[in-house]
Amino acid sequence: MTSFLTSLTRARLGVLLAAASTVALAGCHADRIVADDYPQHYDQRHPIVLTEGAARLDLPVGAGRDGLTARQKEDVRAFASDWRRNGRGPLAIMVPRGGASDAASAYSASALRATLASAGVPSTAVLTQRYAASGPDHLAPIKLGYVKLKAEVPHPCGLWPDDLGHGGDAYGATQNRDYWNYGCATQQNLAAQVADPEDLARPRAESPVYAARRQTVIEKHRAGADTTTDYKQDEAKLSDVGEN
Repeated sequence: MTSFLTSLTRARLGVLLAAASTVALAGCHADRIVADDYPQHYDQRHPIVLTEGAARLDLPVGAGRDGLTARQKEDVRAFASDWRRNGRGPLAIMVPRGGASDAASAYSASALRATLASAGVPSTAVLTQRYAASGPDHLAPIKLGYVKLKAEVPHPCGLWPDDLGHGGDAYGATQNRDYWNYGCATQQNLAAQVADPEDLARPRAESPVYAARRQTVIEKHRAGADTTTDYKQDEAKLSDVGEN
């Protein structure tokens, strides 16, 4: 009887140990799945974030008869147009002091303010400050600048934390997942090319419908007529050379 109870106890103990081992292995596998924080998608490894950046334009002073050359005036107007679209604050003018261009700095700064005013920049949005030139012989430029919204990837590309030639990380070879740098350059290019960084944060509001065209289509639909638009184009030739 005692031998039978001992055998039964050992059998139960074996079942409990096997169950405990199964639970332990399952727990390790679950920890492997839960604890794996490797971003599986490129936009998780290389997210595009919105931040504030600086737009800047440097102008050598005294180059034109009225303080600015025709090229510089075009650059200033384009800079002002970009400020009206993307500026997040005042437009600053930094005038040099203590350099070889001091004599022409005030004259050029006056011409610069007039050009900005003609480009639609109000005087209340312009701040003027002075900065020290590097030396008495330094032809220091007048600097324009403002703060704008900028989209970028928060870290540089070209990071290789794993040795791909050696087989990669411990799980990359078996799970066939992307290497770390994959997709970084594409994200950087997208952030640099987008016209309005806020488009990456939310979609734009829909524009109003073309009511006149919609009414025309509805009337044709009710009458059973064709609602498509027929575009007609005259026949054109690329070249008449060689024809007699």
